[in-house]
Amino acid sequence: MMLTVTFRQSLVAITATILTAVTSPLLAQPTPMSVKDGVMQWQDGSQVALFGVNYAMPFAYGYRSVKQLGLDPQAVIDMDVAHIARMGLDAYRVHVWDRLISDKQGNLLDNEQLRLFDYLQQQLALHGIKTIITPIAWWGSGYPAPDPQEPGFATDYSKAQINQDPQAIAATQNYLRQLLTHKNPYTGKTLATDDNVIAFELFNEPKHTQSAAQSAAYVEQLLATVRDLGVTKPLFYNISEQGNDQAFASALCNSSVDGVAYQWYPTGLVKNSSLHSNMLPAVAHYTDPFKQIAACQHKAKMVYEFDAADVTRSVMYPAMARSFREAGFQWATQFAYDSAALAQTNSEYNTHYLNLLYTPAKAISFMIAAEEFRRLPLGYHAKEYPASNRFDYTLLDYQADLSLYDDGRHYYYSNNTQQAPADTAQLQHIAGVGSSPLVTYRGNGAYFLDKQQDGIWRLEVYPDLLPLQDPHQPPSLQREVGRLYLHQRPMTLTLADLGPTFAIKGINAGNHYVANAEHGQITVQPGVYLLGRTAALVNNAKQASAPYYLPTIPAPELALVHQPQRQRNLGDKLSFTAQIAGKLPQYQVTLYLRYQGYKDFKALPMTAVNGDTYQLTLPNTAEWQHPGVLEYAISVSDGQQQVTWPGAKAGTPADWDYVDAGYWHTLLTPKGTPVTLSAPATDRGGYYTPKNTVSWPATSATVEGATLKLSVEPQAISTGGTLLRLDLANDNQLIGRDLHGYNALALRLRSLGKDDRLQLGIIANDGLAWGTDFPVANDWKTLLLPLDKLKPMGIILGQAYPTFMPVAVGPFASQKAFSLNAIEGIQLLLPALGPHQTMQQRGIEIAEVALVQM
Repeated sequence: MMLTVTFRQSLVAITATILTAVTSPLLAQPTPMSVKDGVMQWQDGSQVALFGVNYAMPFAYGYRSVKQLGLDPQAVIDMDVAHIARMGLDAYRVHVWDRLISDKQGNLLDNEQLRLFDYLQQQLALHGIKTIITPIAWWGSGYPAPDPQEPGFATDYSKAQINQDPQAIAATQNYLRQLLTHKNPYTGKTLATDDNVIAFELFNEPKHTQSAAQSAAYVEQLLATVRDLGVTKPLFYNISEQGNDQAFASALCNSSVDGVAYQWYPTGLVKNSSLHSNMLPAVAHYTDPFKQIAACQHKAKMVYEFDAADVTRSVMYPAMARSFREAGFQWATQFAYDSAALAQTNSEYNTHYLNLLYTPAKAISFMIAAEEFRRLPLGYHAKEYPASNRFDYTLLDYQADLSLYDDGRHYYYSNNTQQAPADTAQLQHIAGVGSSPLVTYRGNGAYFLDKQQDGIWRLEVYPDLLPLQDPHQPPSLQREVGRLYLHQRPMTLTLADLGPTFAIKGINAGNHYVANAEHGQITVQPGVYLLGRTAALVNNAKQASAPYYLPTIPAPELALVHQPQRQRNLGDKLSFTAQIAGKLPQYQVTLYLRYQGYKDFKALPMTAVNGDTYQLTLPNTAEWQHPGVLEYAISVSDGQQQVTWPGAKAGTPADWDYVDAGYWHTLLTPKGTPVTLSAPATDRGGYYTPKNTVSWPATSATVEGATLKLSVEPQAISTGGTLLRLDLANDNQLIGRDLHGYNALALRLRSLGKDDRLQLGIIANDGLAWGTDFPVANDWKTLLLPLDKLKPMGIILGQAYPTFMPVAVGPFASQKAFSLNAIEGIQLLLPALGPHQTMQQRGIEIAEVALVQM
C-alpha cells in the first residue's frame, strides 16, 4: 500500500472540505458572548465553557524558524489548526507581539506577520474555534533566542513604565484603536466586529508598581479606549501576575472590567529537564486568593495560559480541567501548542510540549480535559486526592501513564488499557494511543474512529513516534527530540457495528487502499479511511475525500533508544529494554552481553513486546550470578545488515573486526548492598528547586567526596522551609528490584550551622510523601532512619506560577503505605526553630541517601 502525503493544499480546496467536515454546533451561527453576574454566557443564555490552546506561529521564534526551514507559514497554519480541531478544541488565545506589528507611535504596520495573524483568524473560524485576543504582549520576540531589532513602541519602555509613562500610554491607545479596527482581508471583518473573536484580554502579564488606585485608573483608560470604538465584547485584565496583591485585586475588581484573567503553571517553568515523579497532587485544586473579595465574584474568570510544564506523562490535563471548573473558570487555554513543523525539536518553548503528532498521549489526554471542561458544572467538587483520580467519566492512572474517558458516546484513552467501554451500543467516537478492548494496535501514534452513520466509521491514523531524548532540555533548532515514522501496521477492530469482515477505503489525497478485514484485522499506515459493514456502504458514502496534514517526514533512519541502569544487586530481575524504529515496522534485535574483562559476548535475542519496543529479561542462571560489571551492546538486523549501539556502528561485537563506540554498563553487586537513592556526583539532573526559601543547590568537592550544600535564605532562618525535591535518576530506578529486607535509610550529612533538625520525606509514585524529622549535628555523621518510623507528610510542590500557589499540600487522610519499589524521589525541609532558638546560618551538607538493611 502506497500513500502520498501532501503538506500544502490550495486554500479553496481545503476551505471547501473543512466546511463539510466540521460538525461543531458553534460554526453554523454567530455566538456573541456577554457577562452577567460574573458568568460568561452565549446569546441564548447558556454558559460559556471553552478549552483550547495558545499558538504563536505567525509571530516571534515560530515564524522565524519556519522561514529559516524554507517552509510556507500559511501551509504550516493550515496543518496546525486542522490538528488542533482534530483534538476537539474550541478555544484559541494569543498575546499579539505588538513590537513586531507596530511602530514607535503605536501605528499598525501592514506586514507579513499581521497578514498571517489575519489568516490564522480565518482558519480558526472555519474550524469553529473561538478566539480571545490579548493585543499587548510587551515581550520581545526573540525567546529563546536573543531579541531581534523590533520597530514597536514597547521596545522603549520597561513593563512597569509602559503603564505609567504618558507617551507610552498614548502609543498603547493608538495601537489598540488601529489593531481592533484593522479589517481582516480574509474575513472582511475587524477584530472588534468579528463574532468569532468573543472577548479581549487587554495586556499580557502587566507589571504594576504604582498604587492600586493608580493601576486601576490605567486599566480604565484602556477600557475606555476600546469601548469608545463601539466594542461591546467583554474585556478582561490580568489579576494573577501581581501575585497575592489584595489591594490591586480589589481595585481591579471594582473597576468596570468585565472579567479577570489568571494563569497556572503548577510545576514551575524551565527546569531544562523533564520531571519524573507524580505531580498530580499539585493540580488537585486551583488556589484563588481573591475569591473572598466581593467585587471579584461579579467578574467572569478565564485562564489565559496554563500547562504542567516539563511533565512528559499524559495524566495532568484532565485533573487541571477539573480544578479549573471547581474554581469557576469558563475559559482555559494551554501555553503553547507546538507547530508540527518545529515539534521534532521542541525548541520554541522547551518547557512546554504539546502536539498531536509528537506528543500523541498528551494530545489525547488534552482532548479528555476538553471534554470534562465542557461537561463539568461551575463549582464542581471532586473527592480529595488521590480519590479525585476518578471523577465524572474520567480515570487517571499515573503508573500506567493513562487518562481514560468513557461517557457512553466517547471512549478516549492515552495509553494501553484493558478497561472496556461501558456502552458499546451508543458509542460514537473513539480516540486513543496503543490498544484497548476495541482496538488492537502496536503503533504508538494517535488514531481516531468516528461513527458517520450505522455501519460506517471514519478512521484517522497518525504516524508512529520514536522519542529520541529528553524534550525539555535547553532549546535548539538543531536538537531532534522525536522522530516520526510512516509504518504500515496491523490494526484489529472489535466493533459490532462493523463486524469482522468490514470494508476499508483510503480517502485522503494519494491514499488508494481498498481491502476487506479478516477477523476484524486490517493493515493501515498514516492516513484517513472509511470503514463500512459492507463495500457498498463505503462506496456509496458521500464523503469522497478528506483533508489530512503531515509535515515533511524524511526518509526513515534507523534509530535506537535505550536507558541503562547504573547498578543492580544479584537477585534483582535484570531487564533490558530498547525502542527501535526505522524503515521496517519490526527488526531482529540481539543483546550482546559479557562481564567486563571477559573476551566473548553472549548473544541473547530480544523480543518485540509492543510496536517499536524490544525487551529481554536476563535468565536467572549461574552464568550471571556473580558480582562485577556487565557491559553490553544492542544489535539490530534488517535481514541484510546489522547495526550496533552505542554508536550505530556496522556489524556486531561478535565480529573479529568490530570497531566499538564503547559499551553500556551495569554494576552487579552482592545481595543486600546499599541501594543509593541520591548522590550529588551523579544525580543533579533530578533536582527540583522548591519555592523561595532555599539558596540554589551547589555541588562542592570536600574531603568527604562530592556533596550537596543547601541553605535557606536569611529571612527564612527562623521559619525554616523547603530545601529540595529530587527525582530518582533515570538510570537509578527501583521498579523490578528485589528490595526485600531493606528497612532503613542511611544518610551521610552534617549541619552547616549549629546542630539542627532536618525533615526528610520519601516520595512515592502516588505523588504522596512519608517522612520524619531528626537531629543533625555540625560534624559529619551517618544516620540510620528505620522506615517504619516514617509517617504521612505534606508534599513539596516547588515554584508554581502564579506565585500565590501553595508550597506544599497534604498530608492526606487516605494516604496508603508505600512499597519500596514505588519510591520516585526525596524531599528535604528544615523545620521552624523553637521559640528561644537563634542561628546565624541554617542548612545542610549531604553526601548520600541510600536504602539499607539493618
